[in-house]
Amino acid sequence: MTRHVCVGAVLMLLINIEGTFCLYPPQDVKLVGSYLQWKKPPDEDSVLYLLQYKHGSKSDDEWYNVMSHNETELRFKITPEFYEAVFRVRAEKGYNMSEWQYSKKVQCVNANSCVPVMKLSVKPEKVYVTMEHMDESLEKEHGENIQFNVSFWKVDNGGYSKVEFIITNSRKQKLELESGQNYCFQVQYLFYEKPYGNVSNQSCAIIPEPPEMIKSRDLLFIILTTLLFTAMCGVCIFLLFKHHKKVKQLLQPLRLEIPDHYLEFLRSGDGEFPLQACPSPSSQSLQSCDMIIVIENSSVKQKGQEEEQVF
Repeated sequence: MTRHVCVGAVLMLLINIEGTFCLYPPQDVKLVGSYLQWKKPPDEDSVLYLLQYKHGSKSDDEWYNVMSHNETELRFKITPEFYEAVFRVRAEKGYNMSEWQYSKKVQCVNANSCVPVMKLSVKPEKVYVTMEHMDESLEKEHGENIQFNVSFWKVDNGGYSKVEFIITNSRKQKLELESGQNYCFQVQYLFYEKPYGNVSNQSCAIIPEPPEMIKSRDLLFIILTTLLFTAMCGVCIFLLFKHHKKVKQLLQPLRLEIPDHYLEFLRSGDGEFPLQACPSPSSQSLQSCDMIIVIENSSVKQKGQEEEQVF
């Protein structure tokens, strides 16, 4: 009895599921240029379409509703934010719905916003610009009609020189530029010689000088320094020779003049030493002055004795 009940429940569930997905799904879901489009289910009118997307490739990634889609339209304009996204669409009518139909991943050929991936390799007096596609869809779809437009210019003291352009199908371009200067680069697609997609970010680099130029500049600096030093030495020798008398006077030591009362004593020859005021004998720091007083007194006594003998 229990078995029959379970079998009946399963049959009822299958009937409900079949009734839920009784609508035919949208037909021929595909990416055409910048549009996702599909065809309405056969023998179905007045149906709505639910459109969802996800960016990841994993099965458990979350799906999001495309809110900008009109539920009655059979196509959707792909904008840049949907690059590398996957879409799915189903038909709905009342409580009935169809199975999901999936699109391929959105690539550059579907989103008109792709830019080439640019890399710079700087060498002395040259730079190699390498360009890669974000995916191969443009090259597969358009072949040689898709080209790279490389623009570059020199940055000089905060200003910019005239922008130069090179149009090429090659993914690697060699540019010979002025060494020691700062150059900036950008690249964009050209489709039938018209701009396609967005412009890449600006990349700048300083072009290095070759080793020979660096050695020559160092040698020139040494030579100029030597000449300047030699010239300065020559000027100094010339000035010394021309003004040697003044230089000689400046180099003589300072003259120490003898006080006048000492000169008067030395020139008189009479042995009389001029007297000077002397501080009190209580000052211990001027004992030499006391000795001079004693000597002077003894000479006065001797002179007095000589005068008495004469008389």
